Amino acid sequence: MKKILKYVGIIIIILIAFVLFKTFTFKSKQIKEAQVPLLKLDDSCVVHLQKSIQFETISYDDPKQMDSSQFKGFQQFLMQTYPLVFSKMTLEKVNNFSLILHWKGKSATAKPIILMAHQDVVPIEKATLNKWDAEPFSGQIKNDFIYGRGAIDDKGSLISILESAELLLKQSFIPETDIYFVFGHDEEISGFKGAKVMAQLFADRKISPAFVLDEGGIITEYKVPRLNKTAAVVGIAEKGYQTLELKINIPGGHSSMPEEHTAIDEMAKAVVKLKENQFKPEITPIVKSFLSYIGPEMPFISKMAMANQGLFKPMIISNYAKSAAGNATIRTTTVTTIFNAGLKENLIPGEAQVTVNFRTQPGVSRQDVVDHVKKVINNDSIKITPIGKGNEPKQIANVDDPTFKYIQKTISAFHQNIIVAPYLVLGATDARYFGNITSQIFRFSPFTDPEGFHGVNERIKISEYKKGISFYYELIKNYKP
Repeated sequence: MKKILKYVGIIIIILIAFVLFKTFTFKSKQIKEAQVPLLKLDDSCVVHLQKSIQFETISYDDPKQMDSSQFKGFQQFLMQTYPLVFSKMTLEKVNNFSLILHWKGKSATAKPIILMAHQDVVPIEKATLNKWDAEPFSGQIKNDFIYGRGAIDDKGSLISILESAELLLKQSFIPETDIYFVFGHDEEISGFKGAKVMAQLFADRKISPAFVLDEGGIITEYKVPRLNKTAAVVGIAEKGYQTLELKINIPGGHSSMPEEHTAIDEMAKAVVKLKENQFKPEITPIVKSFLSYIGPEMPFISKMAMANQGLFKPMIISNYAKSAAGNATIRTTTVTTIFNAGLKENLIPGEAQVTVNFRTQPGVSRQDVVDHVKKVINNDSIKITPIGKGNEPKQIANVDDPTFKYIQKTISAFHQNIIVAPYLVLGATDARYFGNITSQIFRFSPFTDPEGFHGVNERIKISEYKKGISFYYELIKNYKP
């Protein structure tokens, strides 16, 4: 017995030594950069963003609802506001409303870069209008914030890019390589006529960029679990999506004589099963990369867990599963968004129908989703039909590539002690269509903890907006292929 305890003790000591060794050798991946002073900008740039918000460039699911005059007015405003951009660069319109601006660089052979943003915004729910602190298309300033739909998503980035470019052109700057600005007009309804078509144009012209930068990640002071420092999360990939319609037909009848099985009962069981039997959580290569960047910057216990992910995997998963964003990071998510059945209180409906939305991890196919649902609900009476085209992106940027390091350096130059980390973008962006021409696609907006994204009181702090202009200015000015 003593020998067994002795051996167990030795094993424990070796395990502890191994864990501590990995913890103490878990080195930081952060880059220390000399701080770059922010541009001294007057408030004309603020007025420009305010005016851009006043154009109601709304994307509706029904294309017939589109107000083309708002898009045309917005583009005319851009041309008047940024005369050097539109006179020195080549403008190409795609499907009338999407824009490609080509800034010719010094090198004819170096790979170009593409900076993206989108012109369109989501509608305002009528029921929420009275909850806004400012009119949603006013661009009003309150408490040093610019309010309005598009302030963050995505006119804040679009105007910041153009402000930086106009300033550089005033300084007679010529980039080292070609730069393309790609501004879609229908990102909020999947970008089929905008970004998708423009990406194909680049492919047809055999233009392979060094990197693409679109919206996605942000700077955050509190959203990374267990990290007590400001972090900039740069998307290196994004989740896919698939929506399924589930439908069942069982003869109904009078509510006074219900059968053992009804359409609503069976569909409700299926919904509960899907909720209780979701895709398994996993620490994917993207999550591992994220943890390897933030782990060394965490308090000791958390750092120890991140350095020994194999041993502490259950704890890491449990911790991330506690929040909606964390849970979405480690699994393909399942959520029922529509449930339709019934017409009258004393009539048992003969049909029930639900819509279920899945946001998939890279590598999870549309067929994987269908197979999962069939297995979980285990009911052949329920017909499963995919809705829409869905999306299963495979692109993952390489964080060891100089392009990621360059973006990391540019971010670090503006923020003392900021933690830059690659991560998985949970939503969809226009950038996904460019995955066929480069793997180096990054998703990042240089703003801290945006407010009201797709919701009430969308707004951006004036100081953050001006920092964004400085970010794009430095990104363009200092890039060398």
